Amino acid sequence: MNSNKMPSQRQMRFAEVVRSILSDIFLKEDIFFNQPNIETITVSFVRMSKDLKIASVYIMPLGGKDKNEILNILNENKYLFQKHISKAKLKSKFTPKIKFYIDDMFEEAERVENLLLNKKVIRDLNDEWFSRLDKFI
Repeated sequence: MNSNKMPSQRQMRFAEVVRSILSDIFLKEDIFFNQPNIETITVSFVRMSKDLKIASVYIMPLGGKDKNEILNILNENKYLFQKHISKAKLKSKFTPKIKFYIDDMFEEAERVENLLLNKKVIRDLNDEWFSRLDKFI
């Protein structure tokens, strides 16, 4: 059936709608006109709770600058975003509560890439590859 780890189709559709609304807010609205670098935010993805009451929004500022400062500003003003989402006429009983997080997926990918480029790891991978090849010959 449905695993507890995998989001349902409903959760994914709703998350994409919320992501689209938030992206439009960052592009078009002047909510934070006095804050620097707020308009250069990418909404990577949104993860919804099973009951669609909580939206975990993963963001990344352009260039990764001032991540923590921007994250604090967004979380302090999350009610402004919830207000915009409630006006969007979602087909849901509730407007989801929003919590912003930094998307560290790119940093993690870079860390893994650096590990894989390590000379010791390359040597071990090559040895393992040759030992597997010997089994087939």
